[in-house]
Amino acid sequence: MADFRAIRFAAGLVCMVLSSAALAENPPARSGANTPTVIVVVDANRIQRESLAGKAVVAERERYQQTFNNEFETARKQLQVSEKELAQQRTSLPAEVFQEKVRALNSRVAEFQRQYQGAVRALDKSSAAASNELQKAVVAVTSEVASEQGVGLVLHKQHVFLHDERMDITNTVIERLNKRLSSVPFPVPDVEKPSQPEGAPAKGKK
Repeated sequence: MADFRAIRFAAGLVCMVLSSAALAENPPARSGANTPTVIVVVDANRIQRESLAGKAVVAERERYQQTFNNEFETARKQLQVSEKELAQQRTSLPAEVFQEKVRALNSRVAEFQRQYQGAVRALDKSSAAASNELQKAVVAVTSEVASEQGVGLVLHKQHVFLHDERMDITNTVIERLNKRLSSVPFPVPDVEKPSQPEGAPAKGKK
């Protein structure tokens, strides 16, 4: 059975290319028409890993993953018990009754798989929403830093083969982002809970 821990962060930070149009509100001062464009690089993946907001997104996602793991693991074990019990009844039940029980169990297994897949999609959706909010904040902060430094072009570090380390403004972006926010909204995943197997006691009832 797949583990929620294998779910990847669905929506990572994308390549940021801030042209002079993106910095139109605060255009860098130019001493002349032939002034060369100032280029810097930003490590968006590192910002995701090391910023307070990025760490908060990962922590929140993992918290939901653990909850889902526990819930679905319980349901999976209950299905295994039902399967073993049905196998033991194979020779003692009439063929028609046994086949009916097999169909019922298969239906429960299919429902479990549907709910599990729905949980994966719901968690992916929430992760993507949180990641998008983080990305917006990173772009806004990067734009501010770039404008202040007279930068005309910002490139994603992972897309640059070679560069002078003095061109990297990642540390500055992380420091300013941390001062601005420590987390971003992480929507509660809209997940359908695993159904209780037939004969299983309902929670909270004796």
